[in-house]
Amino acid sequence: MIDNGKKAVIHIAKAQVGMSNEEYRDLLSSVGVASSVDLDNKTFGQVMSRFEQLGFRTTSKTRSKRKVGNLPKGKKQLMKKLEAIILDMDLTWAYVDGIAKKRFKVDAAQWLDGEDLFKLVQMMVIHQKRQNKKTAKEA
Repeated sequence: MIDNGKKAVIHIAKAQVGMSNEEYRDLLSSVGVASSVDLDNKTFGQVMSRFEQLGFRTTSKTRSKRKVGNLPKGKKQLMKKLEAIILDMDLTWAYVDGIAKKRFKVDAAQWLDGEDLFKLVQMMVIHQKRQNKKTAKEA
């Protein structure tokens, strides 16, 4: 089951794309559920992908926020640096989590140990510099 925040996002997306209740029910049934209460993380991702195909876009920068309160000080600083890079490059945590999963075999960047998190931040800094250099050449 998904949390109430994810349920709210689904209903915001439904309203933003102007989907009727019947279309919404069809969308849910296409992933094998009858209600948003029955969604798990996998089916939630499928539903959100469909909403994005229909034109849903988040309008809040808070989607980039990640809780860093309970982390050790060094790790907390690295997560804040990572968040700054994400905001600067207009990326999402899902992008960074994808890199963490592919490179370090963990589901989310926040689960990396300090050494691997440092490596991830270095990778993102290099990516950011390359992107800035490319943008400067095009301008």
